[in-house]
Amino acid sequence: MMFGWPVGLILIDSAFAVAMWICLGRFFLGVALHDHSSFIIMRWLVQASTPLINAGNRVCPREVPEKLRPLYAGFVVLVIRFYVFPMITGYQVSGLGDFPLEKTILNLF
Repeated sequence: MMFGWPVGLILIDSAFAVAMWICLGRFFLGVALHDHSSFIIMRWLVQASTPLINAGNRVCPREVPEKLRPLYAGFVVLVIRFYVFPMITGYQVSGLGDFPLEKTILNLF
């Protein structure tokens, strides 16, 4: 058990964390670049986040503009990580820095 969490839960949470940060990265980079940019990081973010955004479109209202859909998908994953996941597992989370992936990254600095 790392961070007081079983390894299986850490792996599941890490998958959700990566999905969330990919969606947020695409949104923030999409503010400056268009989706069909030749910038390699933007191309990778678009390829990685498109299935996540398509899955998020099932719960996303039609009024949300296309450019905001990555932010909405990232927010949905954040809500799942912050509220639903701890409720199911019974672990206490008081901030984003309490999650295993973010705690590891923060401890590096």
